Amino acid sequence: MQLDVFSKMMFGDSPKQTAEKEEQEEEVSQTNEEETINYMHIMDQIGSIMNSLDQIKPALKELAPMISAIKNKIM
Repeated sequence: MQLDVFSKMMFGDSPKQTAEKEEQEEEVSQTNEEETINYMHIMDQIGSIMNSLDQIKPALKELAPMISAIKNKIM
């Protein structure tokens, strides 16, 4: 049941509406906790990716001339 603006201003929220608002606020806080971003985990993952690229880089330098030769023969 919706109260009009005047009744709400004069008598406040009914206990039922107050309980519903508290439940909604609890649900919102629970979803916010689930959606928080763990920046440290993300930074660790980026660090791992960068380390992997540093290890792969020498192999890519060796493969680059072979790939260029194949590309030149095709074109």
